[in-house]
Amino acid sequence: MPTSEENDEARTSLAAARTTLAGERTQLAWVRTGLASIAVGIGLARVVPLLDSSVLAWPYEVLGVGYCTFGLGLIFFGVQRGKLSAEHHVERSSVPAGGKFLAAGGLVLGIATIVVVALAR
Repeated sequence: MPTSEENDEARTSLAAARTTLAGERTQLAWVRTGLASIAVGIGLARVVPLLDSSVLAWPYEVLGVGYCTFGLGLIFFGVQRGKLSAEHHVERSSVPAGGKFLAAGGLVLGIATIVVVALAR
């Protein structure tokens, strides 16, 4: 029968493994979100102008570049956050988030998308 001390060591080991796996899942979620934003950007820049030849293409191309840039930022942020989390998960209980940049970028892209779609017709 394992002693109380052995049980505590096993729990600590399993908790560290769960924390590592959770950090990896979070990092992959950032990468998936960034890839989705890049896909939206490519769709806006290349596909939407082909659907209706009477609309100007440049607003959609600008939005597409914005979404692709935002997607690359999400991927970069996710990878950096994942590295920081992996290195410091024992020392700190949480990783500081740089959400202000991401929130501002998402807000600007959202407003720009609404304006372009509203003015398209």
